[in-house]
Amino acid sequence: MKKIMLLIFLITTGNFYSQESDIQILEKTIAQLNALESAFYTATTEGNESNITYINDERSIYFDFVNSPKNTTPRYYIKNKGNELIYDGKKHIQAISSEKLIVTGGSINPNNPLLMSLYSIKEVLPYLIDNENVTITRVHDITISDQENYIFELLLNNSVIDWEKLVLKSTPKTTSNYNKYTLIVNKSDYFPRKMIMPNGPTGTLSSTISDLDLNYKINTQLWTGTLMPPEYTSITFDEYIDRLQAKSISPSKSSANTTKDKYIEGWKIPNIENDVLVDFSKLKGNVILLEFWFKFCGPCVKAVPKLNAMQQKYKNDAFLIYGIEFLENFPKENLKKYASLVQMEYPVLYKGKKIANTFEIGAAPTFMIINKEGKIIYLQSGFNQEMIEKIIKENL
Repeated sequence: MKKIMLLIFLITTGNFYSQESDIQILEKTIAQLNALESAFYTATTEGNESNITYINDERSIYFDFVNSPKNTTPRYYIKNKGNELIYDGKKHIQAISSEKLIVTGGSINPNNPLLMSLYSIKEVLPYLIDNENVTITRVHDITISDQENYIFELLLNNSVIDWEKLVLKSTPKTTSNYNKYTLIVNKSDYFPRKMIMPNGPTGTLSSTISDLDLNYKINTQLWTGTLMPPEYTSITFDEYIDRLQAKSISPSKSSANTTKDKYIEGWKIPNIENDVLVDFSKLKGNVILLEFWFKFCGPCVKAVPKLNAMQQKYKNDAFLIYGIEFLENFPKENLKKYASLVQMEYPVLYKGKKIANTFEIGAAPTFMIINKEGKIIYLQSGFNQEMIEKIIKENL
């Protein structure tokens, strides 16, 4: 009996120690990714904040690793809701369905559309498993689409993943909420199936890989852009940038007519604290600074401390400042918590989409200054603090 029990113990412990280590599993993942010739799959991106999913986007991605120069971004094709993006190894070709445009040229930041893609994971994973500042822990397994997967938690100590350069970058000491990543790897083929990264103090961004096809044959004419909608107008990347810039409104002479004789009329927007309508027609006699913002806008958050300081600086003058959320894609209570989180000390209004659309405001932050007579005298995207304060002082 003792011999039988000993044999069972040896078999059990033998199986335990024959299991692959965390590093061995991830090394197999790297080997699989490095052996790829091509890959076609569906990527589902989700953004979550305070248990609310504010991004849910699905796109198809194709990578051509064989016909791309070594140590460079591979050729890729991305399709999403009628929009298409091609990178042929040198430049982008993009079809924008909302504007019926085909934009050619432009090779700046070719890795930006590839956040947490197979290619990006392929490039950064070797840095993660061979770095003393990264702690890797395998947690419980998970079933996705009837397939078993490993889950790895990667804790980056004083470092972050630079998704633009696809390297691990050292940073000052950060909170653990900011440097915990999760990688889910399929048990049968060792390919990644999902990656989760931090996005702000309490948010996450994830990419799920499904319908992975390693034998997909793509029409080679795709790389020329000739398969894009023929009815679309073709322009260069520089021409498209010029169009975007032409839409912005500034106080310069070239755009003076845009704000000429524009006055606030019938503007009533609710305060996020109590839903009391702020009637701008009753605020004449004050210089008013409006900041149009939306949630998870990095430049908006960066401007908040300076706007708080401006409110204090001019608090004894006839000066008012309001932040206006204009995308309206979050419920009031969620926006209220977010405004508190980023420490907006000035009044916050919401439901500003109608006004934003009236003035073609799409970028954030965008700033508007209204003089004491209720006339709009400044409207510009981006926080030009020197210019804004100059105009405020001249009109107080």
